[in-house]
Amino acid sequence: MRNGLLLLCLAATLLTASCGFQKKLQLQDTYTKITVVNDSLDKLTTQWHNLRDQASVSKNYSALAPARIALGSFISRGRASIANIVVTADNEAIMNEEDQLLLNQSALVAEVYPNFEQFNEYTPKETMDKNITLIVNDLMNVKTKVASIKKMLEKFAAKNNLKK
Repeated sequence: MRNGLLLLCLAATLLTASCGFQKKLQLQDTYTKITVVNDSLDKLTTQWHNLRDQASVSKNYSALAPARIALGSFISRGRASIANIVVTADNEAIMNEEDQLLLNQSALVAEVYPNFEQFNEYTPKETMDKNITLIVNDLMNVKTKVASIKKMLEKFAAKNNLKK
């Protein structure tokens, strides 16, 4: 009985491996993970910038800290998730682009975004302007890079016949 069950499991494993089913699952997993990380990064970065814009009008910067922490935590988890994807010749370019985007955003979130949390209605305009110049192109750069990675993912999905 045990030998029969063992042979059945072995046959199922061999059949799955020989039909390319495992590779298809791996490719689909790559597509799904990168898409989720990419879309969420875009959403959270846009949210932080919207909060910063509102804070510059109201002079109440207290909402920026929780949004920055959420964004930083997400980036950390996203980098770990991307790092766990097996790199193949098919996905190497996408993986490099996504990792570079996450690395750049991680640096901004850690080094530049916290500066804004210290502002209030008495902060000199020069200080605010100096810090704003550090992030003036940040949102546009993220959106451009996200769009570029999405195009790469669409080509990847079409080439490998993946579900979108």
